[in-house]
Amino acid sequence: MNLFVPIGPFSLPLNALLVMIAAVLGSWIAARHAKRLGISSEGAVWLALASGLVVARLGFVFNYANVYLAEPLSLLDIRDGGWNAWWGLAAVWACTLLIIHRRPALRQPMLKGISTFSLILLLSIALDALPTSANRPLPNLPVTALNGDSVRLPDFAGKPTVINLWASWCPPCRREMPVFEQAQAEREDMHFVFLNQGEDGATVQDFLRDTGLVLDNVLLDRMADMGQSLGQRGLPVTLFFNAEGNLEDIRLGELSRGSLAQRLDALIPELLSEEK
Repeated sequence: MNLFVPIGPFSLPLNALLVMIAAVLGSWIAARHAKRLGISSEGAVWLALASGLVVARLGFVFNYANVYLAEPLSLLDIRDGGWNAWWGLAAVWACTLLIIHRRPALRQPMLKGISTFSLILLLSIALDALPTSANRPLPNLPVTALNGDSVRLPDFAGKPTVINLWASWCPPCRREMPVFEQAQAEREDMHFVFLNQGEDGATVQDFLRDTGLVLDNVLLDRMADMGQSLGQRGLPVTLFFNAEGNLEDIRLGELSRGSLAQRLDALIPELLSEEK
């Protein structure tokens, strides 16, 4: 289940917010306990957390190695949301135990701080694993094709459907478009819909012509009704619907080939992604 917290004009995924809270609270608890003992633990705690961050990223990259080997620099682009939380948690504890072995005085502060972090992280993982609005179907909102014809989104049911909310003025939207273009060409078992938010047909056609993108199912949501119905205040947003037309996942922010492949695999779990 993907929940979001509105912060000013933006929205932040709840699980990302929980991880940040976990890191800060865990470090504070460790530092508070260490201060009572007359020692400092902050550097040690953040070292353990940093090791977890690196390994969580590497764990995700390992699962989609072929994708990242084709574009090595994309490994460093953590904006795609590609993390393996279990690998990261294991690394945090491995580093914690190593620090305790070398500095026994930090045993209690480290265990208390890292345990707090771990409990909140596990809560985040559990929330992420819950089903996303199983009864939330493809919305029947008024959208149009570039030629002016009316289109009904529920007509895409029958295959898993990926709906990308985007705008031509949005830099991360523009960056991820080639990823979607390639996925649409390779995944005939899915529908890909590119639902522009708030722009007119001429603006969208100019964008497609200038970029040379070849995309099917480019639609217009002139009033940005889809984003408003989801309570989303930022772009891009990508919605993943199963073959029955029910919402399975939401991604707020940019996707890479690897993080998109992960979500496409989840829509048809019995098939291995062609990206892998």
